[in-house]
Amino acid sequence: MIKIFIESGVNAAQKHDKETTNEQDFIVKVIAKHFPNCKYKVDFDVIGINGWTNIPKNEYEFKENSDKGFSNLVIFDADEERNGGGFAKRQSEILAMKSESIEFDLFLWPDNHTDGDFEMLLSKIINPEHQCLLDCYENFEDEVRANDPEEEKYETPGRKGEMYSYISLQKMSQKQKKELSKGYWMFDDSKYWDLSSDELKPLIDFLGVYFNEWK
Repeated sequence: MIKIFIESGVNAAQKHDKETTNEQDFIVKVIAKHFPNCKYKVDFDVIGINGWTNIPKNEYEFKENSDKGFSNLVIFDADEERNGGGFAKRQSEILAMKSESIEFDLFLWPDNHTDGDFEMLLSKIINPEHQCLLDCYENFEDEVRANDPEEEKYETPGRKGEMYSYISLQKMSQKQKKELSKGYWMFDDSKYWDLSSDELKPLIDFLGVYFNEWK
């Protein structure tokens, strides 16, 4: 089984009556679309470890999987200088954790070569019909900055809030709203997201090394 280790804590989400996180749901849906013969929980699994600094705490799970001849993939945010990261810095920090017992290949959101995060990628694959929602959020952030020019009280940009606003403002059925509350963001619904976007090519190419046999 291929194991994909991600930042968001799936177990923590379950304590709040959720079944998944948007990050986990996204990876599962992307693999289902581009590698349709690959079965979740059979051929691959997605494991949230609550932050990249927790990689060494999961040494046993990494080693157990690689000892069986399977691959471990790590997918985290590159982050930016403003929050202590940046692609080159974060890549160096995470790769330094590799050892004989912790083997993995690494991909950093949004595209494995620039600064940013998972939400930055999501903002690039929305359905253009709803671009007004992101424009409105940008105006909101401009107002926040105008009232806090030294950034002493508020955190901007707030991409997590932006993307949650984007999906939660959509007109949905009661069933969809219930699914959203459980952590499913309807990533396979083209009314909201474009999983065929060229913005996903770096991720698909990375995953393809391990999943192409299931195309």
